[in-house]
Amino acid sequence: MSGAPDSRHRDLTDYNGYVFEVGVLQVRHPDGQVFSFDPGSLSMALAITGTPNGLFEGLHNTTDLATWATTVLGVPELAASPGDLARARRLRSAIWRGTDAVVEGEPPSAADQRVLNDAARAAPMRRRFSADGTLTWAQPVTAAAVLSAVAGDAIELLGGPRAARLKRCQGVNCSIPFVDTSRPGNRRWCSMDRCGNRAKARTHYKQHRQEASR
Repeated sequence: MSGAPDSRHRDLTDYNGYVFEVGVLQVRHPDGQVFSFDPGSLSMALAITGTPNGLFEGLHNTTDLATWATTVLGVPELAASPGDLARARRLRSAIWRGTDAVVEGEPPSAADQRVLNDAARAAPMRRRFSADGTLTWAQPVTAAAVLSAVAGDAIELLGGPRAARLKRCQGVNCSIPFVDTSRPGNRRWCSMDRCGNRAKARTHYKQHRQEASR
């Protein structure tokens, strides 16, 4: 899956005093459908790039990782190595498994905690003022710093109060994780464009069949 941010909505994830903006992503599913997806956090924005079971993979090479950093965080021209790509995939898998555990009422495994802690040890990205007074990322932005920001967000998410808003999509054959940032906390779908509309269509079809049988 791949995604691009929608500037009409911004979700602010605060980690260690630094704010990482994560917008609504335009995601391309392997079946070809493009739909809007609000991850609700930086770590969930990485999770959507692929699944541990290989159902889909959006980080095929280092260019994909650099594009993700530009798309989600506005990092220009991230220099990533094959080792960085492997670490990003390993971190992503730990986020998926940790999410599954927390949703089921369990803590992340010790192995996944180590992956998250190790990635978070690097200094995360930092903001600085540019000459015109706007905010930019302090250079150079390394892949390790990007992954540290993601890992830090995941640690705060899986182990903190936001864990109560961590959910998996209830769509048929879909388990995309997200943080429910809606005020009532009743979000059920990865996207109304996809699983939400499909659920509505199934309900409508069932009601139509029931009426027809009467």
